[in-house]
This record gives sequence, structure tokens and C-alpha cells, in this order.
Amino acid sequence: MPRSLAPEAVWAAVERGEAEILDLRTAVERRQHGAPPGSRRVSLAKHVASPEGAGAIYLCQHAVRSKWTLRRGATHVKGGFVAWKEAGLPVEEVD
Repeated sequence: MPRSLAPEAVWAAVERGEAEILDLRTAVERRQHGAPPGSRRVSLAKHVASPEGAGAIYLCQHAVRSKWTLRRGATHVKGGFVAWKEAGLPVEEVD
């Protein structure tokens, strides 16, 4: 079932070991803005066409690109990375 989850719920699931954040943003965006700890950068084209299953939660900057994965039954971070930062959740620098 497609779902939009609040950033706080996503972080709680990650901390419990129940989820992984898959970051659809470009490497430049990740370097410029940072990323949730442990998130993995993935291909937008590949994952919109065929998202990973249970435990995969998609993230992009403003939740526009990640919403595309909902059509295929995926889960995404409501509000994107902007909402993540506004919620005061951890952010790590990316090289």
C-alpha cells in the first residue's frame, strides 16, 4: 500500500532497524544539503520504474520525485528532505 510518512515516523523506523532511506536526490544535492544518516543514494529512473519492497522509504528534496514511487506501491518521506530538516532530525555531511 503506498504511503506518505512523516519524517519523524521514518526516522523512528530507521532507528528500530525496520527501514532504509533511499535518497533520489543527485550527488550535488546531497553534498549541498546533507543527508539523513545511513541513507543510500539511488537512481531516480530505476527506482521510479521498480521501487524496492518493504522497508524501503524514498526521499527527495521536496517530495516531488519521491511521490512518483507511490504509483508503484512504495513509501516516501512526506515533505521530503526540507521537512526532514524542519523536524530537526539528524543530517550528515556528504562528500
